[in-house]
Amino acid sequence: MASPGEHDLRLVPAAVTVWVAGLTGQLGGWWSAGLCGVVAVVVAVVLLARCGGARARSAAAALLVAGVLSAGVLTVVLRAAAVDPLRAPAARGGQAVVMMTTADRARPVRSAGYANEPGTGRKVIIRADIERVRVDGVPVASTGRVLLVAPSPRWARLLPGQQVRATGSLTPARAGELTVAVLQIRGPPEAVTTAPWWQRSAAAMRADLRAASAAVLDPDEAGLLPGLVVGDTSAMPQRVADEFLDAGMSHLVAVSGSNVAVVVGAVFVVLRLLRVGPRTSAVAAGCALVGFLILVGYEPSVLRASVMGAVGLLALALGRQASAMPALAFAVASLVLIDPAMAVSFGFALSVVATGALVLLAPAWAAALHRRSVPPGVAEAVAVPLAAFVVTAPIIAGMAGEVSLVTVAANVFAAPVVAFATVFGVLAAVTAGFAPWLAEAFVWLAGPEASWLVLIARTASGVPGAVIDWPVGWWGGLLAAAVCAGIVLAFRARRLRLLIAAALAGVLIIAVPVAVIAPGWPPAGWTLVACDVGQGDGLVLSTGE
Repeated sequence: MASPGEHDLRLVPAAVTVWVAGLTGQLGGWWSAGLCGVVAVVVAVVLLARCGGARARSAAAALLVAGVLSAGVLTVVLRAAAVDPLRAPAARGGQAVVMMTTADRARPVRSAGYANEPGTGRKVIIRADIERVRVDGVPVASTGRVLLVAPSPRWARLLPGQQVRATGSLTPARAGELTVAVLQIRGPPEAVTTAPWWQRSAAAMRADLRAASAAVLDPDEAGLLPGLVVGDTSAMPQRVADEFLDAGMSHLVAVSGSNVAVVVGAVFVVLRLLRVGPRTSAVAAGCALVGFLILVGYEPSVLRASVMGAVGLLALALGRQASAMPALAFAVASLVLIDPAMAVSFGFALSVVATGALVLLAPAWAAALHRRSVPPGVAEAVAVPLAAFVVTAPIIAGMAGEVSLVTVAANVFAAPVVAFATVFGVLAAVTAGFAPWLAEAFVWLAGPEASWLVLIARTASGVPGAVIDWPVGWWGGLLAAAVCAGIVLAFRARRLRLLIAAALAGVLIIAVPVAVIAPGWPPAGWTLVACDVGQGDGLVLSTGE
């Protein structure tokens, strides 16, 4: 067991092996997963033969198990998806009739309209597991996963676990994913079965929360609160969504590990204050964890946090000491083995690296700030979002092609109210079905917190130069990682800190006035531009893209 203050990293090599095997197996070919597994097995055998320490041998044993599972189970799953017989008809673009089971809730696809307004023809995307499929009248023996692109709103009402039949056009799936085909649907769902009772209950709670929020709060706050609590952004105004994205606060409406920690922690602490035993409190918190997972949906970050929370609660129930890094490593390995699509999920990657930074970097950085006379509480409030930003910025930069420079400051000001808004929102969702007046009271209590978050996002996103463009793709991510690493290393030397501060001050003095006094052309929010170039006239109409 690791000594106090020392992190137990024995499961980390095993988790990295499984994750890398799943990642390379989807991006570079299914055989890559088997190769990673074989290499891990060889390394583990060598370590077991040469290492005598108990900690080293246990780490090698875990690596051996991870290598065997990667070379066996993971490789078989990836190969089955790669050679699925539906891929060939999808490449030809045939017509298919598919009987399938929905795997998650519908997610809206926002399309551009005119004058920077969202389009009216909304669609949703849904993942589903194929039961039976016929392509151009011919049965195809596929049991893979398909991505549905369907019109809203009838498809948007489907819940996980429902069987449904649909007719549509097949198109090839994107490379590097387990999805074997994309089904473009125009008509309504057919032969829809009833969703499981727990999914119907969760959907009713989400709808009741939206109704209670709309009855009490202004439109911006009413659309935000369900997003904060259960990740339901269907009623969130597009302006608020864009402001949260530019301010680097969009993770607050995506339901992450912080939501899980707040809900489970609140249940556990309340029961302990009521003098309930630790084991009973851990079991009750585990039940709350399962219920919250069903309520918010099976998002990668929520699944990661749920597995970590379950490991921690199990340790409490058994009277053992919980440790964050083994729980994180176990969550990564188990989730990738169960669903290899996690390995290429940006949400999963952001959740894992952010959690690792909060465990490994944030405490050390907070201690360093303490040594420089930063008051307790303030040091932690700065260190936590700063550590998360440093490790997630390269992923976001490579994925989105932009970097928010106001993320750390915005999240420092937002952090104090997030827990209160989450707790009040969950209580509103739970009570809305049988006591609407009580739910509206909880929503009213969450209102000031939601208003504060809207204000922070609006102010931060309005700062000139809040978001800068960045090269997209792998090279952009590596460049951002190099910049972040260089800044972190530079801050360890006093002269370099002064040089960076002077450079940033110069950029602010030069760039901000230019952006304010001479903004770019055309101006933000433009609808129509008339161009007179001397050789004729032209009219340009904004499509929002």
